[in-house]
This record gives sequence, structure tokens and C-alpha cells, in this order.
Amino acid sequence: MRYLEQIFNIYLENKKNPIPDLNIDLTSVEKKEIPILPRKEKDKKPHFEFGEVYFFVNKKGVPIFFMINGKVEESKNELYSVYKVSDFTEFATQKDFIFEMNNLSYMVETWNEFYLYKDSIENALFIGKLSNEDLYILQDVLDGIIEIPQEKRGLTIPEDGNYIQHKFQEEEVKDIETYKSLIFEIFEDIEVEEEINFLEEMLSKSLEEVEVPELVFASEEETYAEKEDFILLKEQNIIRIKITNKQLIGKKVLMEIFGKKIKTILPEEFKFALPEKLKDISTEYLANNIRLEEI
Repeated sequence: MRYLEQIFNIYLENKKNPIPDLNIDLTSVEKKEIPILPRKEKDKKPHFEFGEVYFFVNKKGVPIFFMINGKVEESKNELYSVYKVSDFTEFATQKDFIFEMNNLSYMVETWNEFYLYKDSIENALFIGKLSNEDLYILQDVLDGIIEIPQEKRGLTIPEDGNYIQHKFQEEEVKDIETYKSLIFEIFEDIEVEEEINFLEEMLSKSLEEVEVPELVFASEEETYAEKEDFILLKEQNIIRIKITNKQLIGKKVLMEIFGKKIKTILPEEFKFALPEKLKDISTEYLANNIRLEEI
């Protein structure tokens, strides 16, 4: 069996049994490739910065190394972009950035980005951080300014072809594929926020055209109204609505307010501003003129 095939089989076995049985007979190659469980360095503390390397075990029991790239700007829940790191540098290609840490060789898989929330990173084991020199080079690589220097990368492998490096890459993606999908939660949050902004803007515009009789204006004490599908709260000239009918939340709904119709995906909560002429309107009267109907 060729050397890389031996190492690949050891790699697969390590994924099934992360802690090796040291009582079995091993070849010299296998002894060399026994995984060393990482240890946290005493004088180093994590700061959730670019280049920090961590270790955790995923739900399948597979050990995962990763390097922080940076916080996703659109994230409200502190989602971080990270890159898979591996100590199996024998399978490095032109897309892998090789570096040394704690007297061991690792590689950043610049092609294998995934995502973790900050609390997951806090629960991971902090290993250390790339050197400043490596950080400068890697940042330029990830920004597309330069290619990985020859001395910092592996073999140049064609995209097609039955190479063992491709099999390794497929396995590496499998280990973290569930974490890749976390980015879609951000897109969903953005879409929901855009829908809410649209709804709030349309409601405010619709009310500008409304004329109501003097009798429906209320005292400052009247700030609350409750209907079958929602609760309405008035704070000065801001109306806040919370949908209590769970069957309508997230559904396509026709909202009618004083005869003005708006089609929207109904959020659980939203708010809108009252025009100056309606700032003292009765909350009960306003609530009575809001209707919701699933389309």
C-alpha cells in the first residue's frame, strides 16, 4: 500500500476512533501519525480574532480544528466565519496554507469555509494563533491579492481526476457541512427585516391619507387594545403590534387598515409611526380598523 493511502486510512480511522488504542501493534508510519490531542497554551487567551485556532469535537464525535476568519457583519447573533484546519498536511494542495504551531504542522483549508456562533467558539479549546508573518500572507491570500506562496502550500492537483487529495477534501467537507448552512439563517433574518421595513413603511403611508372623526380621539391613558389576532400598544406616536394568532405568523396575509390593503408576510411583531394628525387617535378605534386575513 502506498504511503498516502496508508495515511488516508489512518485519517479515516481517526475520525471513527479519535483517541487511538495504544496497546495495538503499529507500523512506523502509524506511530508517526497517531493524533496528538491539543493542549491549551497557558499564557495565551482567545480574543475571537483573525488567525486564532481552536479545537472541538462535532456531534458525530469527529475532532475539528478551525481558524477564525472574522465576524459576519450582518449577523445579530455573533456568527463567525471560520476555516477548517487540519493536521494531515500530507494531503495539502495548492489551495491549502501550511503553518507551524506548537512545533506541529497544520494547514488552513482556504477552500473550506464554514460558520460558528460565538458561544460555540467559547466552548471550543483555544490552541493558539498564527504568527504575524503568516497572518499577513494569509490575509492577502484570502483577499485574492496573492496566491499561496510555494513554500506555504502543498502539491498542485488538477480539479478533475481520481486523486486521493480529492477524497480527503470530500471527507473534510462532510465533517462540517451542517455548519456551512448557518449562513442561510443570516439571509433569512435580512429577508424578514426587509419585509418588516416594507410593512411599516406602507402602514405609515396608508395612515397619512386617513381622515377620522373627532370622537375617536382618546386620552393619554388609553394606550392598549386587544383583538382576536393581535395586541396593539401605543407609545406616543408609535404603534406596536404583536400577533397573538400563531397560525398567521410567517404566512402571506392581506392586511387591511382603514380600507387600505397591504399584502405581506406577517411578522410576529412590528411597529409603525402615526402621522401628526392621528397621534391622539383611540387605540380601540385603530385596532377595530385593522383586519388580517391569510391569503
